[in-house]
Amino acid sequence: MITHTSTSLLFIRLSIILLQYAPLIESSLLVLAWSNRHTLPHSNLFISILAVLLSTEIAFAVLIYRPHKSRLLRLAEHPPPLSRTDRKVLFAKCIANIPAWERYLQLWFLGADLSEIKRENVRDFLLWAFFDRDCTGLVSKEDEEEIQGYLRQVEGLLGRSIPPGRGAATPLRLTIDGIPIRYRSVIWYGIVGIVDLGTHAVLRSHGFVYHRPEPTVGKVHVFPPAAVSHTIHQLAGKPRVSPSSTLGYWYRPHRSKTHLPVVFLHGIGVGLFPYTDFLSALSHSGDEQIGILALELLPISARLTAPPLSRPDFLTELTAILAAHSPEWDRFVLVSHSYGSVLTTHILRSDELAPRVHAVVMVDPVSVLLHLPDVAYNFTRRRPTTANEWQLWYFASMDVGVAGVLGRYFFWRENIIWREELVNIGGKAGGKRKAAACLSGKDLIVDTRTVARYLATEGDFADVPDKDVFDVGRFQDFVGPAGVEILWFPEMDHAQVFENRNESSRVVELVRRYCQVRP
Repeated sequence: MITHTSTSLLFIRLSIILLQYAPLIESSLLVLAWSNRHTLPHSNLFISILAVLLSTEIAFAVLIYRPHKSRLLRLAEHPPPLSRTDRKVLFAKCIANIPAWERYLQLWFLGADLSEIKRENVRDFLLWAFFDRDCTGLVSKEDEEEIQGYLRQVEGLLGRSIPPGRGAATPLRLTIDGIPIRYRSVIWYGIVGIVDLGTHAVLRSHGFVYHRPEPTVGKVHVFPPAAVSHTIHQLAGKPRVSPSSTLGYWYRPHRSKTHLPVVFLHGIGVGLFPYTDFLSALSHSGDEQIGILALELLPISARLTAPPLSRPDFLTELTAILAAHSPEWDRFVLVSHSYGSVLTTHILRSDELAPRVHAVVMVDPVSVLLHLPDVAYNFTRRRPTTANEWQLWYFASMDVGVAGVLGRYFFWRENIIWREELVNIGGKAGGKRKAAACLSGKDLIVDTRTVARYLATEGDFADVPDKDVFDVGRFQDFVGPAGVEILWFPEMDHAQVFENRNESSRVVELVRRYCQVRP
């Protein structure tokens, strides 16, 4: 994540302008060059370059970008509704873990004045959050009674009645609202292609082998295509094909007799490039080699590609990949970053995969206390002001692929993880697993102090005194009574731990310790 300086702010704003308005800039320069072609040195060459750039830009915008943008108009296909009993349990768990009710309401209503958040507004929000519905359809008598019961509970916790009627406030309903995006030039996707090539080169030099999904004949799965990288693999030897038709991954064989291998799930960004040093350091433990299986999640990697896999399909594909590398991967340590913690939730709720997860390490997790508004608001609706906020806004939040994933395929109740799910294996296996969260004190997405407070205690927020227990020294390496270990990085922003070698080494040592099964 970019730093907070005036130079960084100027750089990121200028980059956004150049990439967002590239067609207009190229057109203007072409007209200007043509008008001054008799006086401009090398005018013909300059005009030809601009004409090729503009033609490429137009072809990309019409043939590739526009069809992907049109997918955002589709309605989300929500998961099957919860039973009334399960919904009440979920609601009770959520409201027991809200540290500040006034702030909770205001952020879910996009910073609206509390006087504008009235009973019908809150009802609209509850319909989306717990019933996966908007406010336009008919509601059964039983559901209406349930909603009114929830409203009374909210009023009890607020310590006041919610004014009747409807105010000017609008709730954030991620999977129902329109999806804001910003155009980015084909030049940006060219840069992404170069980064992908660099990722392949670096990981190959560290001994990783890429397993690509089997392409469908006649279809371009992803833009920018990875044709150059795949060609390099073909020249280097027989290309490896993934057992999954949609998930590619990088693989380093497991050769340790004292440690378990690692499955790694990356976050939103440009794929695995920011993690290459971390993965390389992680795979070495003395003279032994810890196996690494790092999934490539293209829908959140600045690519134009197919929609993300549904939860059941993702679990099926991952199970097939692990089966191809058994028996070494019958047990593993699950490590995830940011959005990868969402997929961690899916794995830990899988009857088949959860018992195989020996330990879990989440870095900058977004899935803990996901019912709170911070992640949704900060990632999708906050107006940027600082350099890092502008970077997040344009290169992640407003990306057409990422925005589509979050706006039409991100279902919070499927993705939220609770403290006990991290440490309890559940099912027939039962028992406990090691679990850790690595939290950044200056995270611009997650309210990490609230997350740390939750993970560091056993009770719900209503049962735990509201005091500041987040002393830097205490959270250098702290295991709470619930069994979750916390690594606290007070000066780090979201994802910066991977950019700092000293801080990253702490995560590496933590994961290695969790991997160790025999001295």
